Amino acid sequence: MRKIQQKKSFMIIGLGRFGANIAKMLANMDADVLAIDIDEESVTKVAPFVPHCLVADSTKANALKELGANQIDHAVVAIGNNLQASILTVLNLKNFGVKKITVRADEEGHKEVYRMLGATEVIIPEEATALSLANQIMSDSILDYYQLSEDYTMVKISVGEGFEPKSIIDMNVRVLFDVNIVGVIKNDKFAIPKPMDLIVPGDILVVVGTKDNYSKFEQFLNVKSKPKVEEKKPAPEKKAQAKPKANAKETKKK
Repeated sequence: MRKIQQKKSFMIIGLGRFGANIAKMLANMDADVLAIDIDEESVTKVAPFVPHCLVADSTKANALKELGANQIDHAVVAIGNNLQASILTVLNLKNFGVKKITVRADEEGHKEVYRMLGATEVIIPEEATALSLANQIMSDSILDYYQLSEDYTMVKISVGEGFEPKSIIDMNVRVLFDVNIVGVIKNDKFAIPKPMDLIVPGDILVVVGTKDNYSKFEQFLNVKSKPKVEEKKPAPEKKAQAKPKANAKETKKK
């Protein structure tokens, strides 16, 4: 009998613009999402998009316990402009044994504080958005950019017109570039890559690697095709013009 894979469970705490967008996206991906905020108006706005959306105070341990925080796979603390509330929430989640805790920070200096409290990932939304945009506009072939950690990044790279079609196994990307191709998009359809898949111009590759490594791989995918040089034919030799023959009889000088 085939085992049914259980959905991942997420708790999104704080439903401002950042938290609300994450909650909506996860719900749209058919994840098990519980979204909460202390502000009733914020909850009302998100409720049509997220089935489980409640008014609750995450700084109160009892409130999180009643919501089943101890059974959550991943919590996202997206409380904006309230350091104290974010700290108390992270501490509560950690005490309930939540293994993955992503926290939104408003300042660079807060990152280390959240990490010390047990956050597994800390992001500054504006910084992440700016970084993504900067990387996209720097290269026409970088279509999307997501920072996975301090060292590793996931990018979507389009394959240039000058690329000579090759199978993934022939490209040998792990050895030559130390990157992983985790997805291939052909004609707007996403697929998990297979070794014999043929990569052709116009394809989009989802790649994981460090910035230096994926940059080299992007250059490899978008090398400009060399212009065809027409072979120059040697110019035909000019035939030496025959000198006019002198008259057999020279006119005598008078």
